[in-house]
Amino acid sequence: MSDSGEKHAQKSDYFIPNLCHGQGLLGLFVMAALLALLLTLVHSGVADFDFVWLGKAGLLIFWTALLSALMLCRVRDYLANQPLSLVALINYLLVLLAAALCAVVADLWQHYSSLGVWRANLFSILNTVLIAAIPAGVILRLYYLQQRLHQQRSAALEARLQSLQAKIRPHFLFNSMNSLATLIRLDADRAEKTVENLSDLFRYALQNRTDVSLHEEVEACQRYLEIEKMRLGNRLEYSWDSSVDLKPIRVPALILQPLIENAVFHGIQPCARGGALYLVIDREKGTSRKGWVTIDLVNTLPESLQAKSLSLTSGHKMALDNLRSRLDTFFYGFAELDEAIIYNHYHTRIRFKPLEG
Repeated sequence: MSDSGEKHAQKSDYFIPNLCHGQGLLGLFVMAALLALLLTLVHSGVADFDFVWLGKAGLLIFWTALLSALMLCRVRDYLANQPLSLVALINYLLVLLAAALCAVVADLWQHYSSLGVWRANLFSILNTVLIAAIPAGVILRLYYLQQRLHQQRSAALEARLQSLQAKIRPHFLFNSMNSLATLIRLDADRAEKTVENLSDLFRYALQNRTDVSLHEEVEACQRYLEIEKMRLGNRLEYSWDSSVDLKPIRVPALILQPLIENAVFHGIQPCARGGALYLVIDREKGTSRKGWVTIDLVNTLPESLQAKSLSLTSGHKMALDNLRSRLDTFFYGFAELDEAIIYNHYHTRIRFKPLEG
């Protein structure tokens, strides 16, 4: 299944999904149920559908799937740094071993319940293993292709991120330098703190990591707003509200900072009286998305943009589409990004299901 026998399967691109718990295990059981239904249809057809045969086949397939998941889960850490060809072969043989063990137990029980003797038919066991070999190979190949597709999408989005990092707001840097030149003469201590914030912000923006903790992302945003506060003074007001432990939550790098920068540049800076920005981080409660993390970003808009709200949304479309793609890839489709203009306030909401483990 590997394009190169010398390539290694690191934990980040191990093509077998985590079958120890969660979505990987659920997906395996769904495929097992569909396989049992397919075999029953082949065996008896629709007109004479045999529910008893479905139950027997389903029981054998589900036990095989469960035992396979247990084996693949146990060897996952040991195979993480092995060549992909070896990983594929070992996992395939483990699935066949699980099928053989379940077939032996099923055959022993069938003979004992009907004849009163413990006996297994070698050809019956071999037949079960050969039948299991086909869907096992197909499913493992499907896992591999799915992981390859995810890697390709991740590579494309990483290239976008690098492009974003390379173009990090020249106007912001120039404005900050101009403000620092003035501040150094008036308040040296504050100027020193601003230089530290600026260095930390650019170090964070230009790092090579594609994912960070939500705590790191929020800290970068706070540094950015402190720098803008120095430049805009009382024209910029902002507040944070978080009831979530941010450190264990992993997110793509630079998902909030560009949004906040756009909010300041397009929403607050053009207004002579300035404006305000609010960020709220919480978890969904009592909904179908219970446990999802919700990030609400709200900023005021200049009054002149009330009649141009649609054009404002269109102007941000490319940046938001890029962010949606990054969120969708990182969280495997379990993420949403919505935006709207309500009462001259620009609302951006990010919701995602935190990654397990």
